[in-house]
Amino acid sequence: MKIALVAGNEVADDLAATLIEAGHEVSRPAMDITRDADVRAAVPDLARSLQSAWSRQRPDVVHAFGWTGGLAAVASARDAGLPVVTSFGSLAMTERRHGLSEDELERTRMERAIGAASRAVIAASSEEAADLVQMGVNRRRVHVVPAGVDTSVYCPDGPVSPHARRADKVKPQIVTDAGIDDEQSATLARTMAAIPGAELVACPAGASDSERAALLRSASLFVHVPAYCPRGTECLQAMACGVPVIASAGGAHTDMIVHGTTGLLVPAGRPDMLAARIRHLLSHPLLREACGIGAADRAQSRYSRDRITTETLAVYAAVAAAEPQAA
Repeated sequence: MKIALVAGNEVADDLAATLIEAGHEVSRPAMDITRDADVRAAVPDLARSLQSAWSRQRPDVVHAFGWTGGLAAVASARDAGLPVVTSFGSLAMTERRHGLSEDELERTRMERAIGAASRAVIAASSEEAADLVQMGVNRRRVHVVPAGVDTSVYCPDGPVSPHARRADKVKPQIVTDAGIDDEQSATLARTMAAIPGAELVACPAGASDSERAALLRSASLFVHVPAYCPRGTECLQAMACGVPVIASAGGAHTDMIVHGTTGLLVPAGRPDMLAARIRHLLSHPLLREACGIGAADRAQSRYSRDRITTETLAVYAAVAAAEPQAA
């Protein structure tokens, strides 16, 4: 299958790599599409560029990422009769509900229009899927395809980080992906003050996948509690390494984490409840071990990169077969 990806983010980079590995032909138009750009003013030039590229090498399907990529793709593919699949990543109405953005009615209107014009919309979670339907996107066009994880790298068996080998083996290690300026930092600081016997370890920025996996394997728990997490990749990586996860109850987390089986969910912004959840797991080693085993099994069976790629390709195949294409 010939697939054109219209995006400028890491998610599209990862998907392109897996699609190419699976034997498909992937094109990435050269453009700089960012949330901060005045995309509407740039759409005519972008559309001409994409139309020119697709006249020379016609794709079977166009996959756009974000409202910016979706706007460019929909405008470009309409006259050519190409089917467009859109992945928004995060919706303005969802962010607004979680208190992350001000009133963005204009962006909401654009996302609604893009969703209506797309042959299919891929949602990363059931929450996003419900919001898309509420926005007016036809339910039959919405497909939930979550983020995936490379289980050949993120797995329970493998090296442990040097930090863990130097650390006091008696002291539990709670690993997080939050940096010092992260929105989670205040919550985590207050939480750890209530758990003096534990050590909080942050994954270093820029660490390779193998380095992250080694650090995760050293963890007693992985904690990720942002106000909203649309994809949940951080938690997936920990789960795949066999680490129980405590995460904020929202976004992709509510789909991937089975409360009490693969980890625990907690309301965002509640350090008191987060501390109680951490103490509960730390004081019940058998439950923690069972959650780790369940987490690894769920990551492998539901979220492996191969399965997610297969599900994405199924969406492509359906829209390519259903959408009449112009010559």
